[in-house]
Amino acid sequence: MNINKIAELNYEWVERMGWHNKTTLEALALVASEVGEAINECRGEEPTHDFAEELADIVLRVLDIAHWHGINIEQELLNKMKKNEQRGTRGRIK
Repeated sequence: MNINKIAELNYEWVERMGWHNKTTLEALALVASEVGEAINECRGEEPTHDFAEELADIVLRVLDIAHWHGINIEQELLNKMKKNEQRGTRGRIK
C-alpha cells in the first residue's frame, strides 16, 4: 500500500469520526501537539516504547491534512528528497 492510499484511508476514518471540523491552522496545531507528545516520550535516556506510536500520530495528522488539500504526498516527499540530495550539506542550490 502506498502512502497516498494510507492518507486516503486515514482521511476517511477521520471523516467518519466527525473530526474534520477545523481549519488548516487548527489541524497544524494538532500536529504540533503530537510532536509535544513525542517529545515527552524522549525525556529519559532512551525514547519509550510509546515513542513509535507518537511518531505515527504525527504522520497520520500530516497525511490527513495532505489528503484534505489534494496533495499527492508521496510525490511531494520524493520531490523533497531529490531537492535535499541536490542541496547536499553545503548550502542550497538555487
